[in-house]
Amino acid sequence: MKNVNWGKFVLGALIAAVICFVSDGFLHQKLVDTQWHELMDPLGLGMGEHKHGGMIWFAVFEAGRGFLTMYVYVLLRPRLGPGAMTATWAGVVAWVAYSLTGPAQFIPLGFYSTSLWASVGAYQLVFSIIAAIIGAAPYSEEKAAHA
Repeated sequence: MKNVNWGKFVLGALIAAVICFVSDGFLHQKLVDTQWHELMDPLGLGMGEHKHGGMIWFAVFEAGRGFLTMYVYVLLRPRLGPGAMTATWAGVVAWVAYSLTGPAQFIPLGFYSTSLWASVGAYQLVFSIIAAIIGAAPYSEEKAAHA
């Protein structure tokens, strides 16, 4: 990682994070809201308003997704070359880490259902790949300094 263009790395990570943040907000507020209520209401857990800076925690989560996506993309570039296919693989790796395996641990505890896990996972796979491709688009490595 000698020639990493850190400015473009951060830019790409932020782009990916914003795409994931917006798409996840739509997903959870509009598409799977009923599934969340079906899961939480019997447990006596309300789907409260995000008070006291609660949205910050979602932003932190999405920043992690964006950072990991770009990190994997930068690591894969020398092996697979720059471009959309490499970004797709980076998006899939981030998806496995954040969207597939992470929530699975909550299924046996009753805080996540298998149907919600499948719905959210399928949706997030698509947007993880889109975020990776768009986030990776402006990235290029710095030229090596000639002595």
